[in-house]
Amino acid sequence: MELKMKKIIQTLFCAFLLLAFMSQAALGANKVSDINVDVVIYDDGSAYITQTWNCNFTEGTEGYIPIENLGDMSLSDFLVSDVNGPYTLMKDWDVKASFKEKAGKYGLVKTNKGYELCWGISEYGERRYAIEYKINHLVGGYTDFDGFNFQFINSGMGTLPTDVTVKITMQDGVKLDTNNAGIWAFGFDGQIEFENGQIVAYTEKPLSTSTESVIIMLQLNKGLLKPTRVVDKSFEEVKAQAFKGSDYDEKIGTGSSSSSSALPEEEAGPLEVLIGLVVMALPIVGIIYFLARKGKRKKKTIVLYKNADYFREAPIAGNIEAAFVLARDFDQTNDDGNLIGAAFLKLINAGCLEPMSEKTVGLFGKEKESISLRLDHPPQFIGLTTKMLYDVLVLASSSDQILQERELEKYCKTNHTTIMAIIDAAEQDGQNTLMQIDSYDTSKKAKPLGLSQRGENLLLNIMGFKKYLLEFSLIGERTIAESIIWQDYLTFATLLGIADKVIEQFEKVYPDATPYSENAHYYYLLAHRYTRSSYHAAQTARSSGSGGSSSFGGGGGFSGGGSGGGTR
Repeated sequence: MELKMKKIIQTLFCAFLLLAFMSQAALGANKVSDINVDVVIYDDGSAYITQTWNCNFTEGTEGYIPIENLGDMSLSDFLVSDVNGPYTLMKDWDVKASFKEKAGKYGLVKTNKGYELCWGISEYGERRYAIEYKINHLVGGYTDFDGFNFQFINSGMGTLPTDVTVKITMQDGVKLDTNNAGIWAFGFDGQIEFENGQIVAYTEKPLSTSTESVIIMLQLNKGLLKPTRVVDKSFEEVKAQAFKGSDYDEKIGTGSSSSSSALPEEEAGPLEVLIGLVVMALPIVGIIYFLARKGKRKKKTIVLYKNADYFREAPIAGNIEAAFVLARDFDQTNDDGNLIGAAFLKLINAGCLEPMSEKTVGLFGKEKESISLRLDHPPQFIGLTTKMLYDVLVLASSSDQILQERELEKYCKTNHTTIMAIIDAAEQDGQNTLMQIDSYDTSKKAKPLGLSQRGENLLLNIMGFKKYLLEFSLIGERTIAESIIWQDYLTFATLLGIADKVIEQFEKVYPDATPYSENAHYYYLLAHRYTRSSYHAAQTARSSGSGGSSSFGGGGGFSGGGSGGGTR
């Protein structure tokens, strides 16, 4: 009975996906190359928004943008134009009207969740449309700051844009920067920055799934505006809700936000209703399917770890970038800062960075010891992370090439994107290496891990090495050279986030102090401190609203937007 029910569910699921595919196929040829969103904020907190769509439409009769979840906000001043001039308002917009009837016209459809901004495609081929509207009361006046968390590009669009850029300016000419504003972005892979007094957010990869969107959160100091919408809570509460599931507080984060698009209030035929329901539900089904696959992957990972045999050498020939990617993707390390810590340890062990101790006397005669790093020489060994990190340290240090913790922390808070760029580059480099050695497999038989047999073996090596390090004292091996144990092994233990536990294991087998063990303790402490002054300082700056990479997850509690849109 259970097997039969499972087959029924699988059949229904496949039929559901087929219907969804059929509903999108008719408009599959329509393309949106880019959407540019210009937002001008007025003194009362309202905003005039212009979306410019560059596209190639070959089918359908209209373009449309659902705008929902407005709460105390409202929409007005809706206009549409193209290169030939402004369109004519059709007061009672009919989504079922013909292509000819909609040509050169635009209109508003009221739904049970908000509005749909509609306009006629008018001509097929390469087109540019300007969709203008005003969101009244966009900026709220909170008890501590003014601001908003707003979705400018919807999730679940039928014609996803390849590139999106959002620019936010103040109508009175006030320049925005880190001194008077905080900025965050959610739902897409890209950046958000202060640029010449404006805020600029942009995608670095095309929006490609039904859950991706462009959500911007802006915090403004009191006194810049006089918002007419007053909210009896703090903006910190808005931020806390938006940060849930994001990677602003912790680099590893998952999450997504989506909501169902609303159907027009007009009556539709049975087939239209069925297709509409399918399109509405597709993002939800996609999320359920993703979570189910993620659960299977996690279970498979746990089984692999339990069955992994001890592995007694640095995995993937010591390539920390490739090992980092596999370890992070399969829950063997939990903080991207571990990669920076491992790189620091490699540089110190190789003599590229020389620790220098300096003692100073404070106001009350209390002696204080600080440890600096002298930049001796760039790394000669192969490794992208260590090379990029050394280059950053050169920029952060003074002309004497001696780097203090506070110097590095100050530099990384101001230039946090340079540290985050190391993580991104290392991830890409590691993935490239894994692809070159055929570690991935996209076929059905490789699910849920998506690894080839070789890739799975490499993952088992990482797991086996992790088990070996954590259980080192139980094995009791004393035949390995101390230089390997206290340098190579400890570097990978740092990468896996288990260095503290591994040092305890090593000390049980090698209780007598040696130059290697003493240096290892000292160097690990240094690597930990300088990781805190670099990566964690940069991450704190990013979370504080000074810009940088967007968070793919998070953004909860946003206003505006909704789900769906594109053409039909």
